[in-house]
Amino acid sequence: MSTGQDGAGASAGRAEEALPSAARAESERAPTAPVTAQVSVLPEAARAARVEPTGGTAEGRAEARSDRWRRRLRDPETGRPVWWVEILILVALYYCYTGTRGFAEGSVDQATRTGEMLVRWQAALGLDVELGLNHWLQTVPALAIACCYYYATLHFIVTPVVILWMHRRHPSRYSRARWTLAFTTILCLIGFFLFPTAPPRLLPDAGYIDTMAHYSNWGWWGASASAAPHGLDKVANLYAAMPSLHCAWALWCGVLIARNARWRWLRVLGVLYPAATAFVVMATANHYILDAVAGWAVLGVSALAATALARRSARRQDARRPSAPPAGGSPDPAGEVPSPVGEAEVPAIPAADTSAAAAAPSQRPTEEGAAGVPAGQARSAGGGLATMT
Repeated sequence: MSTGQDGAGASAGRAEEALPSAARAESERAPTAPVTAQVSVLPEAARAARVEPTGGTAEGRAEARSDRWRRRLRDPETGRPVWWVEILILVALYYCYTGTRGFAEGSVDQATRTGEMLVRWQAALGLDVELGLNHWLQTVPALAIACCYYYATLHFIVTPVVILWMHRRHPSRYSRARWTLAFTTILCLIGFFLFPTAPPRLLPDAGYIDTMAHYSNWGWWGASASAAPHGLDKVANLYAAMPSLHCAWALWCGVLIARNARWRWLRVLGVLYPAATAFVVMATANHYILDAVAGWAVLGVSALAATALARRSARRQDARRPSAPPAGGSPDPAGEVPSPVGEAEVPAIPAADTSAAAAAPSQRPTEEGAAGVPAGQARSAGGGLATMT
């Protein structure tokens, strides 16, 4: 009789033990459907929120159009301008240069007066070194011929090579270097247009020797157009002495070579190149010392303008770039926490139910303690009170 009762009691205990486990399993399965629905809905809402500003509003459409134009003008991977943009800039600068020639030819008298004024200023300041260098160079024919080749070639070779080198090897610095060169050229062309100046070799009765014309039989350049080849004397602007574009471009090349070249000997050549150019243009009577100083000043102003433009462009790119999420992941406003497995995000709301369920056993000992059950045993059972009856 007692055995039957014990067996029945054990069966009832196991049945009552199964109930809490079934309830726990049901409570664990219950949040599964809302979580799945929430996880599936949230990406759709996020995608809709991302699409609406770019395609739904006029501001977004304008931004999309500007992005398309930026991609056409600039390589999105390297950030460098496309090749045809560089060609357009060079063509525009060339036509600006030819436009200044027509104006200068009509102002020969003004260009001559400006050159004579520079000679007087330099004599007053003690800077009239061009005449002495010019006469000394004629006493060393080999050096004079070398200076003629230097003047006729390096200005048109080194500059394109340096800009191509910066484009290929230093793309992050290329944009600022390119705009510095462009601004320098534009400002010099404006100077040629506003202040046509005759070089020393074209000043009448000043005592200068036209070195390029004197040794024209040794090279391809003509006797009347300085470094221009034979038959192309009408292309060159003969009265474009102030400021010296030769000296400005040479300093631009020298700074970039000295700062970015890998080998030390090449960096040394970068330092010497602007000084050698200044010597050559004055010794061959093509420029005044004030022309060189003016060209270097124009380059400095252009470098400041290019730096400001580069910083403004960088700020715009930073504003367009989406902000990166925090390292630990950005919390969702709905209170989601990342799942340890990483498959789905479980809301933090069911955690409150779990804590409530965990707090329920702490209330049972008070009720059962009144019935005579020791509180310590009830707590150690952890909710399995049915097995104790």
